[in-house]
Amino acid sequence: MWHNKHMEKIAVFGGTFNPVHKEHVEIALLAIKELKLDKLFIMPTFISPHKNNIPAPAEDRLNMLKLALADYPAISVCDYEIEKQGKSYTYLTMEHFRSLYPTAKLYFIVGGDMLKDFKTWRNPDRILKVCDLAVFGREDCSVDFDEEEKYFIDTFGKGFVRISYTGKVYSSTEIRVYNSLGLDIERFTHPKVAEYVRQNNLYKGDKYSEYVKRVLPEKRRIHTANVVVTALQRAKELGLNKNKVEIACILHDCAKYIDYKTVDGFVLPEGVPDPVVHSFLGAYIAKTVLNVTDEEILDAIRYHTSGKPQMTTLGKLVFVADMIEKGRDYVGVEELRKAYEGDFEECFKKCLYEEVVHLLNKKSNIYIETLNAFDYYINNKKEV
Repeated sequence: MWHNKHMEKIAVFGGTFNPVHKEHVEIALLAIKELKLDKLFIMPTFISPHKNNIPAPAEDRLNMLKLALADYPAISVCDYEIEKQGKSYTYLTMEHFRSLYPTAKLYFIVGGDMLKDFKTWRNPDRILKVCDLAVFGREDCSVDFDEEEKYFIDTFGKGFVRISYTGKVYSSTEIRVYNSLGLDIERFTHPKVAEYVRQNNLYKGDKYSEYVKRVLPEKRRIHTANVVVTALQRAKELGLNKNKVEIACILHDCAKYIDYKTVDGFVLPEGVPDPVVHSFLGAYIAKTVLNVTDEEILDAIRYHTSGKPQMTTLGKLVFVADMIEKGRDYVGVEELRKAYEGDFEECFKKCLYEEVVHLLNKKSNIYIETLNAFDYYINNKKEV
């Protein structure tokens, strides 16, 4: 006899949630709807094997999740990995859920960015033995899902389920950077979470962001935050130290509103046009006021506006991020942002080319190092 017995459907959505933001909630709700879930567990990690940054205390991340998700009874905040402590490995977590729900259809929710790295996870085959991956796309991460699925079938003998949602470019990094620069974070997260961050003094800045908070107006701090977030998207892939990237980006415009004539000891090099002065002064302030000794960081600040021949990867990254951060609005910026998703060196050259064309069209005084950079990278004249 045929029985219409409902198979329970359960999903786990893991991450550091450091802190939870609006996109996390959107993804959770869409997953419930599309996968027809009976229950979704949000699972904050204790220590992520995939991330180097130290998250906010586990208790705070749990509390913020509960505040953000209080109105959704189908979503439960689960403290299993936090109670377990140590590094949080997905295969152990999903085997635990399989033991709790032996007959349920189990899913583990991941973003397309994680899909690319899945093969490097600890025991990926054991994860797929007990559950299916449910994958959503992200605006800031281009993934060929057909190619990835073929890889999964060839390697693991099974594919994955697509959630037809492309997450907007919200990130917990963005919230932390905005907060450290004294900017409003309610645009990214639940008002009660923003209030919790304020009350508990989470995601405080360091001496660099504190300095920038004092000397830059809000509009310029928003630009600065966007440059940091943009640069951090490619930092790891380019083999750069994220801390160095963050310092260079936070300080790149630190001298934007300071009259160089009032700064003791600063000597402006000859021939530097007005729009470039703040770059040289910024490097000087970073070194003499904020005690930055790393020459690569100082060089990145010094040439982030003009460019120069033989730039470091860090220097190129700050130059590019400054041009394409999401607040920029000029003809051609979308094409440059698209290029940023691909070959980074080509993107840098396109940005440099765009900068020189822009200056020529404005009939601006072009700094000699910008022309030298154009010759070096675009005209391929390598004798410097």
